Amino acid sequence: MNHKQWKTGGGGLGVLFLPILVLACGVLVGGCESDSVAPHDELPELTEREATQQAALVAVGLAQVGPELLTFNGFKALENELGVYLRTFPEGGDITGSVILEYFTGGPGGTHSLWGDADYGLLYTPEGEMVMIEIEVPEVGTAVFGLDFELHGDIDQGADTATISGSGNLSTGDWNPSFTITDVVLTELSSYPEGGSLEFVTGALNLMVEYGGDETATVSINDLITYEIDLDTGIVTLIGG
Repeated sequence: MNHKQWKTGGGGLGVLFLPILVLACGVLVGGCESDSVAPHDELPELTEREATQQAALVAVGLAQVGPELLTFNGFKALENELGVYLRTFPEGGDITGSVILEYFTGGPGGTHSLWGDADYGLLYTPEGEMVMIEIEVPEVGTAVFGLDFELHGDIDQGADTATISGSGNLSTGDWNPSFTITDVVLTELSSYPEGGSLEFVTGALNLMVEYGGDETATVSINDLITYEIDLDTGIVTLIGG
């Protein structure tokens, strides 16, 4: 089977990466400030491929941030409360901003506990805030986007995995589409979720992303597997349709 890729503005085969997602000006994904849609203008309808690229950003972002629930790296106890921590990402990295983590024993109705004793956890952005993520796209440049989310799920200490669900929003310039994740299996030793799905809604389009345990994820539109996402680069490849 021949797999196709697109390069924005290239008029042919290449890498699929949208004009609205490429940074030439060091601003949020969505183009230069002068190109921004006015506050009262109606946003243009995204094409199927453009919506898929937005979904790819969410898929990559969750794969990078989600494992924080397991790594317990650089956390600070929040207000001296047992089992509640603030993780602020260091400046100069690919991820900036903060997330809050809460740990419990006894499941979602249990009591707060130390990280090492937890069988359930929460991972979310502080109210009104988001984490900013940068990814380098080969032959294209740097994409910067924001995510806010509320995630929750079971933690298996023996297997070093967490199975999380939840919802959130992507911020890409003037776009703010929503997403829902279901039973995404995160591992401490890998940034590639072992399984689970991500439902992404933007405008009239509804896409389903499936993680499979490696560096790729598939995107289904109308129940047909149509695209593949590279979780390292965010590049999207047409594989069907």
